[in-house]
Amino acid sequence: MKKLLALYRHFSDKRYSTIAGTLVYFLLMSLAPTLLWLALIVGKIDFQSFTSHAFFEAIEPFLTYLNRAAQNAASGAGIILLATSLYSSTNFFYHLRRSGEIIYDSDRKKGGLKLRLAAAGIVVAAIIGFALVATVIIAGENMLFYFMPAVIVECIQLVCIVGIAFFIAILLNIFACPFKLNFSGALCGSLLTTALWLIFAAGFTVYMRFANPSQLYGAAATIIIFLLWCYIMISSLVVGIIYNSMLVAKQRAKPLYS
Repeated sequence: MKKLLALYRHFSDKRYSTIAGTLVYFLLMSLAPTLLWLALIVGKIDFQSFTSHAFFEAIEPFLTYLNRAAQNAASGAGIILLATSLYSSTNFFYHLRRSGEIIYDSDRKKGGLKLRLAAAGIVVAAIIGFALVATVIIAGENMLFYFMPAVIVECIQLVCIVGIAFFIAILLNIFACPFKLNFSGALCGSLLTTALWLIFAAGFTVYMRFANPSQLYGAAATIIIFLLWCYIMISSLVVGIIYNSMLVAKQRAKPLYS
């Protein structure tokens, strides 16, 4: 509990919530271009099948809309749109590393061009990985529902979601670190991020079941809920990165000889 309180104070006193808000902005800038390239490279993917779990209930309508818009844009995309969208799709990962340099208080800053190229490589890898995972999940769900009861299938889905979330958290934590961070160094913060993701996703599911945001926000409710969901999830990622940075700083403060 003391560590969690210290982590919260560190998050609030350093005003790292501003970093979370900035990353949400660049995530939104990167999301639509990435979906455009996903439609170009992979083709049509049924987002509703992939986001059918209750954890994604709050954001499923907005993701479906963005995916539909990206597929329509892909059918008539020109060279200029493709070039600018590829650049825009790297914004989140580029600024994630820059945010990591601030959080770790590091002077080891990677060159802008190299970082952009690395971010572009990650975007392409993420697109291919997402396509493969989506295909496996959709095909696997059809087989599981055919052979197993719905309750068991939902448990298997939950395990898969937790595993994928942890894998994503590990990759993002390692990429955000401005120096080489191995798996064990990123483990604690990634576990914390994954736990927060699951808690808040479940909370949003309960909120959507018992509340009616459209009564307050009207037609803008879908966008507002999506933005709030993204901010909380990115804040959870930033908290995990901060926790890893605190552990790294503590290890570096230890004397070589006792």
